[in-house]
Amino acid sequence: MDNYILSRLRIDASHLLARALHESQLQHQGVKGRFRELLINDILIPWLPPYVSCGTGMVIAAENKVRQFTQDDIVVYDRSLVPPVLATSNNDAEGIFLYDSVIMRIEVKSTLTRDDIRRFVSASLEGSELLHTVQPGVKGLFEGAYNLLFAYGSDAEGKGDSDFQLRRVFEVMREQGCDPLSGKISMVCIPAYGFWKLGLSDGERCWQSLSENTPEDRVSWFVGCVSNACFQTHALRQGRDPTIGLEGGIGMYLMSPFDAVPSPY
Repeated sequence: MDNYILSRLRIDASHLLARALHESQLQHQGVKGRFRELLINDILIPWLPPYVSCGTGMVIAAENKVRQFTQDDIVVYDRSLVPPVLATSNNDAEGIFLYDSVIMRIEVKSTLTRDDIRRFVSASLEGSELLHTVQPGVKGLFEGAYNLLFAYGSDAEGKGDSDFQLRRVFEVMREQGCDPLSGKISMVCIPAYGFWKLGLSDGERCWQSLSENTPEDRVSWFVGCVSNACFQTHALRQGRDPTIGLEGGIGMYLMSPFDAVPSPY
């Protein structure tokens, strides 16, 4: 079963990367949107829970807090938590998403630049300040939406350092006063270079790198981690303990060959 699921994920990932490479040959403004659509339709939607969907647009939160960054590439949202009246039913169209339903936002880039990283970090910091709208008397503490970065390529190679792309993100985070271990950014996936996620080791937060080294593997485990996060966040926001149920994302069927990224970050 493990081998079958991983093989299927790799096939989907290979198809995604091949189509992205083909689309990149077109010099057209609409290509940027195509990279986002490919990620949504070819690799995310098939592996997410039935109550979770993806769109693009603006997130609004408690007290209608005004945001500077009003266009999120991919918003992964839980349709079962709040009425999805502002979200569009078509994944290709734009919508407005109530923050209580937003599980994560994914920034998608064709070729990652340092300016792209700056905008991603700034938007992530702004998003981390949004508040949930809760009913009177609710005592639960709910984590905010995850912030993820996915790029099909990069404008810098960083030869000789397998974690160069991640450390590049760390540099910008520090420039903007964001601790890399704060949890405000959770995953970075650049298939040609690596997949990194914020995890736990002996109860302490640390960044981890996927040891499987093909682009298809990196996309596959990225999808697995996104899928797991959706199931777990859904349970927690409903006030349930996800450790006492069977529900779990597709990542539950994958082994976890991650290595700790050497600090300091």
